[in-house]
Amino acid sequence: MNYTYLLLALSMLFACSSSKVQTDNSHSDVHAINVSDSIYALRVSFFSIGSGIDGKAKQEYEQYINEFQTINNVTIVLNKTSWGKEGEIDYCIKLTGLTKELQQEFIESTKDKFKDSKRIRLYENTTCASNK
Repeated sequence: MNYTYLLLALSMLFACSSSKVQTDNSHSDVHAINVSDSIYALRVSFFSIGSGIDGKAKQEYEQYINEFQTINNVTIVLNKTSWGKEGEIDYCIKLTGLTKELQQEFIESTKDKFKDSKRIRLYENTTCASNK
């Protein structure tokens, strides 16, 4: 009699665990995320150290982006994500519509613009805060 209860309990345990695995696997394709869609070529992060962001640099960078688009007749996909109380903002930039040469030119000139800045960080091939 005890063996019957033990056998019944074990069979129920295996039945539940196997159906759970099956359920989890059946939905994995529905929730799949395309990683390449969430990766940005460049993230320019304007941050504060207690005194606000470098507003002048931000304005100059926006002007640079507009000029780059006009001169090269391209469109730069830009996602702006505000994240702080002192104006902190990330510019998440996709460069998919540009040639490799223009992508490299844009990234290198951005790096050059902010090489001495203490309130701007640059990240390549990364996610955007709003997409994490």
